[in-house]
Amino acid sequence: MKKIYFIFAVCILTIVSCKNDPKSNENSTSETVTDGNQLETFSGIFLYLESEKAAVFQAAGSSIYGVVIDDQMLALNEQCKKYKVKEHDMVPVVIKGVKKPNPVENAWKEVIEVKEILSVQKPSENQNGTIIINSNQ
Repeated sequence: MKKIYFIFAVCILTIVSCKNDPKSNENSTSETVTDGNQLETFSGIFLYLESEKAAVFQAAGSSIYGVVIDDQMLALNEQCKKYKVKEHDMVPVVIKGVKKPNPVENAWKEVIEVKEILSVQKPSENQNGTIIINSNQ
């Protein structure tokens, strides 16, 4: 049930983040493909909830992906922790990874396996990247 709340909260975030804010154009997210070695460069916002064992990445155009939980993703999360005020704060990152179909049913259609961390940035003060999950259990 908690995963459903998490997915619902991320969907709400997606809807809220779709509005065009002229001030945020300088920090816009993007997604580019590197053809040579099958790795893609992703720029967007990242969130990992340790209590839920769930990670999500929102790229340009509001594309949302699950993130494979492995040592590299945990290293990315460690770097993001210094910028998080609350557990649900999303942090801007640039990563290289492999996008592939998600083998888990009832989850994101695609997942990203993080191969390299290029940068982790402090969230801008005028953007609210917080997801709040309420559970009545």
